[in-house]
Amino acid sequence: MKLKKLMSLILVMAMLVSATTLNASAVGSFDEWVKNWEQTDNGTGYIILTPGEDETKMNFSWQSPVKSLSETIILGKSADLSDGVELEVKTEFNLFGFEWTHNATAQNLESDTEYYYQYTVDKEKSEIYSCRTGSPDLTTVLFVSDSQIGRSSGTQEEIYQHDTYGWTSTLDSAFSYNGEIDFILSSGDQVEDSYSEEQYTYFESPEILRSLPVAAAIGNHDFYTPNYSHHFNNPNSNTLSLFNWPAGKGYYFEYNDVLFIVVDSNNFFPTANRRLIKNACKDYPDAKWRVLMMHHSPFDARGADDIANKFARGTVVPYIDEFDIDICISGHDHYYSRSHMIRDKKITADICENGVYKNPEGTLYVTQNSSSGSNYSGIGDEISEYCAFALQERRTTYSIIEITSDSLTLKSYHADTNEEFDSITIEK
Repeated sequence: MKLKKLMSLILVMAMLVSATTLNASAVGSFDEWVKNWEQTDNGTGYIILTPGEDETKMNFSWQSPVKSLSETIILGKSADLSDGVELEVKTEFNLFGFEWTHNATAQNLESDTEYYYQYTVDKEKSEIYSCRTGSPDLTTVLFVSDSQIGRSSGTQEEIYQHDTYGWTSTLDSAFSYNGEIDFILSSGDQVEDSYSEEQYTYFESPEILRSLPVAAAIGNHDFYTPNYSHHFNNPNSNTLSLFNWPAGKGYYFEYNDVLFIVVDSNNFFPTANRRLIKNACKDYPDAKWRVLMMHHSPFDARGADDIANKFARGTVVPYIDEFDIDICISGHDHYYSRSHMIRDKKITADICENGVYKNPEGTLYVTQNSSSGSNYSGIGDEISEYCAFALQERRTTYSIIEITSDSLTLKSYHADTNEEFDSITIEK
């Protein structure tokens, strides 16, 4: 039995013995966690993994001080890296952080395999970390949004402690409870201030991010400086566009016959968004499932009251319909909502029976709540006609998306208790 599955079984047994719901306490209480704040506060050079162009590749990105131009990373299957191979590292200067950004890509990775890696920062070797490739039969993704480190209230230190703890707890809770996760989808606003290297450091600080790749969308708090592009080594981001914000471009990748398309919904040029989606579908024509992620939610519980959400209806949604996207996941609203099936900006005749849509004509839209608790928004009394389910209990949430050859299931949870509060399945 795989180690992660064994750990999951142990956790479940512990739940049954104690007759209580598993809590996000593997990180410990806030008071316990904050005792080690100095270690997090002084952390530098955290490496971030991102998905590669497909399941056989994985990308890496990290920063080093300006005095240290040349850094290395090795990867192998042996825990001691006795078989380690040095990857090619490409380096560029990050003016905002006044530091070097290092990017590398591992290729020819085997499925369902544990890999180990070690990298250098300022010529000092890191610990040896591990990461695992997924099974070809099941893709399991953690969907979160709006960690937005730096958004809550208090002194600056209190804000960073609160938001980083909430973000770390959500990741730890989701991974501990759900076992094997292939990668994370974060639908934007990773930080409050795009120019802040400090906030990016706190976002990157959770230990689980040394092992889980993160595919992140560009949010309205991310788009206005190049910092985002220095922290995420995204695949297939070279699509030509007449206009892009400083953070960079959208991108896409395939994973086990699932096409993931990440659109920058801050880009209000429809042709740019169509070109990205079209190129993604052209490059991976045989993908059975198409998942699109962007920050702004075009069919949220409040009926797209936000002006940027309304823009998304005109600049992205027509191409979601044109290219038959199965599910669109978003953030921005700081509450959870799930739509009916929608096509041509209308609710379709697709029927949901026992939480299952079979061969639907429309697209499902899901908006995620805050993953850190840094900010919550109210839904209001009037729920949009597009909305099938909405929830705001001022608690951090996350969703698990499981995709097989014939089904896509999204289950949503309260991060503090791992209590499931919503579930929906698409079969085709």
